[in-house]
Amino acid sequence: MSLLKKIKYIPLFPVFVLVIISIFALIMLCSINSGDFFPWGAKQLGKMCVGFLFLVLGAILPIAIWKKHAYIFYIFGLMLLVGVEVAGRNIMGAQRWLNLYFFNLQPSEIMRLLLVVALSKYFSEIGLDKIKKTFYLILPSILIFIPLGLVSMQPDLGTAILLFLVGVSIFFICGVQIWKFLVAFLAVFSALPIAWNFLHEYQKKRIFMFLSPESDPSGAGYHIIQSKIALGSGGIFGNGLMNGTQCKLNFLPEKQTDFIFSALGEELGFVGCCFLILLYSVLMMYNSSVALKMKSRFKQIFIFGLNTMLFFYIVINISMVCGLLPVVGIPLPFFSYGGSALVVLLFAQGCIFSCDIEHKMKIGSKFSA
Repeated sequence: MSLLKKIKYIPLFPVFVLVIISIFALIMLCSINSGDFFPWGAKQLGKMCVGFLFLVLGAILPIAIWKKHAYIFYIFGLMLLVGVEVAGRNIMGAQRWLNLYFFNLQPSEIMRLLLVVALSKYFSEIGLDKIKKTFYLILPSILIFIPLGLVSMQPDLGTAILLFLVGVSIFFICGVQIWKFLVAFLAVFSALPIAWNFLHEYQKKRIFMFLSPESDPSGAGYHIIQSKIALGSGGIFGNGLMNGTQCKLNFLPEKQTDFIFSALGEELGFVGCCFLILLYSVLMMYNSSVALKMKSRFKQIFIFGLNTMLFFYIVINISMVCGLLPVVGIPLPFFSYGGSALVVLLFAQGCIFSCDIEHKMKIGSKFSA
């Protein structure tokens, strides 16, 4: 199958949805920067261009490559995480990035994708009868907990949570019995007092502030209080672009990254937030429809894992800025300012396109035969 031939089969409608989200993001980045395209808008545009190149790359690469070399890719991801521990760049107290001179790479973002690949290969190669046996769940559990431990050491609680949730979701879709999830939940719940002692002080503060942000309104609770004020002040239709007082007066922290959804709510209101959520929903419904068409079990699990990853990104970020979850530093997909998550998510979406393209080309070859 010619790689270049696959380009013309790239589905235009989901690409159009991604372009709309990206343009929307650029508009918001300019708006919260008082209408100035520099530096956030200009830099993000460059990152988007790189991201869409990776989208095309993901779309033309054969899915067979992922399945064949799944464990090699996984080990490579672990090596990157170890590299962060050894020679990572420390930014704002967290050692999560590798300095590649022309850009900073966050390996934990890549590890999410590679974990999905490894789990997809494992579960696609064992029968349903083995999945119901606890012994065969040991290896995939190890595949989840090794990167989870490395990421937690950075520390990056948000990514660790995402890795765990995506892994558990794949276990569920592959047919692991419900009672095993209940036993695991009870085990995790029982271990919480022990896990609490391993949390960093700022992580403990985030949890306390989630429960009672008003107890320290000018300190640890500042972020979530200002976020709620921004969302509430927007009302139904918002205050208008460049008219958000929380953004304009710099009361809203990290307004271009983690809290950009709050800025959106302040300036374009409930309607603007719903429009963005609708775009996300359309994209995820497309992904789900592709998964249902697949005859290959690997492709089904692979697409489901990637779509679940996107879903948890969205839910955790929005819940976080609304005060429904502790602040854990998860960006809003395709919308928050930043490069690593954007490029990885667009590449992952390209991989879903690749599954769809191969299916269409296979169908087309049958009709032409």
